[in-house]
Amino acid sequence: MSKRKCLFWINFILALAIIAIDVCFIVFNTPYIYKTTASGLFVLLGAVNFAFAFFVGKERSGVFKYLMLTALAFACAGDIVLISNFMVGAILFGVGHIFFFIAYSFLVKLHWRDLVISLIIFGVALIVILVPKIFTFGNMLPIVIVYALIISFMLGKSISNLFSKAYFSKNFLIFLGSLLFFLSDLMLLFYVFADVGYIFDILCRALYYPAEILLAISITYSGRDDKEMGVFKKMYCRIFQQFFHLMIPLLPYRQPKILESMDEVVEVLKAKGISKVLLVSDKSIMKLGLTKELEEKVEKAKISLFIFDDVLPNPTTQMVEEGLKIYNQNGCEGAIAFGGGSVMDTAKVILARHVYPNKSVNKMKGLLKVNKKLPPLFAVPTTAGTGSETTLAAVITDANTHDKYAINSFPLIPHYAVLDYKTTLNLPKNITSTTGMDALTHAVEAYIGKSTTRLTRDMSEKAVKLIVENLKTCYDEPTNITARENMLRASYYAGVSFTISYVGYVHAIAHSLGGQYGTPHGFANAVILPHVLKKYGKSVEKRLAKLARISGVALTFDDDSTASDKFIAYIEELNSHFNIPTTISDLKEEDIEKLARHADKEANPLYPVPKLYGAAELMEIYEELLTKNNSSY
Repeated sequence: MSKRKCLFWINFILALAIIAIDVCFIVFNTPYIYKTTASGLFVLLGAVNFAFAFFVGKERSGVFKYLMLTALAFACAGDIVLISNFMVGAILFGVGHIFFFIAYSFLVKLHWRDLVISLIIFGVALIVILVPKIFTFGNMLPIVIVYALIISFMLGKSISNLFSKAYFSKNFLIFLGSLLFFLSDLMLLFYVFADVGYIFDILCRALYYPAEILLAISITYSGRDDKEMGVFKKMYCRIFQQFFHLMIPLLPYRQPKILESMDEVVEVLKAKGISKVLLVSDKSIMKLGLTKELEEKVEKAKISLFIFDDVLPNPTTQMVEEGLKIYNQNGCEGAIAFGGGSVMDTAKVILARHVYPNKSVNKMKGLLKVNKKLPPLFAVPTTAGTGSETTLAAVITDANTHDKYAINSFPLIPHYAVLDYKTTLNLPKNITSTTGMDALTHAVEAYIGKSTTRLTRDMSEKAVKLIVENLKTCYDEPTNITARENMLRASYYAGVSFTISYVGYVHAIAHSLGGQYGTPHGFANAVILPHVLKKYGKSVEKRLAKLARISGVALTFDDDSTASDKFIAYIEELNSHFNIPTTISDLKEEDIEKLARHADKEANPLYPVPKLYGAAELMEIYEELLTKNNSSY
């Protein structure tokens, strides 16, 4: 039996013993026997975990475990003294809570958030203590208020620590223990100082000992945090995801209005009275002359067009600022993003910076940091894959730190998506294939996740069917107009789907590779997709099987396992047809752990993946992506 498994069983037996003695305490009400024994056992539980942390775990020199064991000892002393002297017992508990607070501060350094949360809790506690006229405190009132202040800071710090990514499972365990401790003291307050009956004493005991058990176990509960995903983090992720799933009907999702030609773009500009507009693009698109038709029609309509064409793959904050300067200097009233995902992301953030002149791009990263309405944004995709013409996301790289992050806010959804097949006719074959695989990844990841809706399932099914029927044709017959039109529609449908239902670990891994090595996003998705689907295993069989049957990849009478396998095999066949390898040649073994942590941080808890993985499980996927024979794309 491993040392960690041995610790688990010792913890389990001691916790069971404490609960059993607590039940005896409640039934027989003999405090000196049962309370003293139970309290001594939770200190022993803490000592066992302390010893494991010291001799086996990774926190050999950490101060946290010493402080936690000291706090448990004060709680035990307070338990025993409280039987005969309430005031001294309360003081001992107060000192114990101070040690708990200091211990929590060694896990996550002090932050202004600690003070705000703690004072809010203390304010609520004061209302409970002072407003109802049911308590009789006498000369104990000052002690009660000071005690309430101390335990409010203990609970507040435990809540604040949840905002940190470090030691998440440990912090979640501590939060649960602190919350139960706080509620237990609240029950004790009612039992001792208000005439409310014996039931509150029972509730106090029922909450108190589980709280001490959780806090004692937290001394060692961190070994799985750094790489593997612990049960408490999984609970948090699923609760977080379920909350957003339930909120979908209430959130301001919208679909861009579809335009099908440059004439329609000009008509909308004129109808809105826009006389100056910024064209965001890149040098390669300009050299190919793809924007020429738009430029001519805009000029004919006497609308001034100002061009920013310095966008590169993996756009940076510096590019955004350069584009913003042109936008503001010329008094532009809207923007046309003409290109792939990088161009559209740049245009979105340029407009966001325009409406937030005093807010840096870095301050916009994350969820819902851009809330003002943006000027009209027209998205003209030149690739059928990114889906950026439909999304609320923009991915930007910090020019100084090279950190790649997403900005997710509803106003970033473009107002118009211009699906003109002519813009995709001159695409190189490798761009046609990788962006098409990008669209397939969007549709599949949104479909197999746990936050689907009737709309997103329908959109994903339509997208997958169109991609299966048309992507190979686009690659083999680049000028096939019908196939090009259908792929633009497929990309749009997939974009709508993943905007609402999100993506998964394929994208998280691809983003980490893009940030580290500049790996093209669509190419990375194409390589990674079959690896991740295989790792998901049975958790995605049913949904992949349905996609396989709808798209004609599998037969209608194939069972789920067979149909699912055929779908994954079809993806591998597509990659082979497009000369896309099965590994990433730039990936270095020494970078894997760092990349896995980056993917873990991006995906969890936001992405509602079918199966949750921590950094350790994600590392296994990166290891599969390592190139053994130095083949490259």
